[in-house]
Amino acid sequence: MKKAINELLSKKYAPPNYRIYGKEIKEGYAAPCFFTEILDRGSSAETKNFAKGGFTVKITYFQKEKNELDQLEKVDEIKDLFGLIFFVENRKLTVGEFAHDYIGEYQDILQINIQIDYKENTQREETAPIAEGLGVKVTQG
Repeated sequence: MKKAINELLSKKYAPPNYRIYGKEIKEGYAAPCFFTEILDRGSSAETKNFAKGGFTVKITYFQKEKNELDQLEKVDEIKDLFGLIFFVENRKLTVGEFAHDYIGEYQDILQINIQIDYKENTQREETAPIAEGLGVKVTQG
């Protein structure tokens, strides 16, 4: 999941102009850059064979110089990148709510939150052999 998110951003914001980091990097990063993070929202059974779940993608954008217009352009561009369906290998995940906010001491760092929802087939494939006949023993008493 994380790899697919970072690859999607890299296609639009190619290194070395922009770098993409994980949340484990606390210092020594070069702006402009993005930090990506995935927060699991959990899952729940819908039926015996299907579960629904989701996660939140957080993308934080650090600029070299503060520029609100650039931040708003990033919001639109990233919204277009994700579209309505987010592809991860052969899976299609539904993009739900898309929102942005400003964080940091001066509320000047852009953070984008994208809700991704999915349904999962939880049906187990039978691996036991199928019976081919039935033997009945009758006793008389």
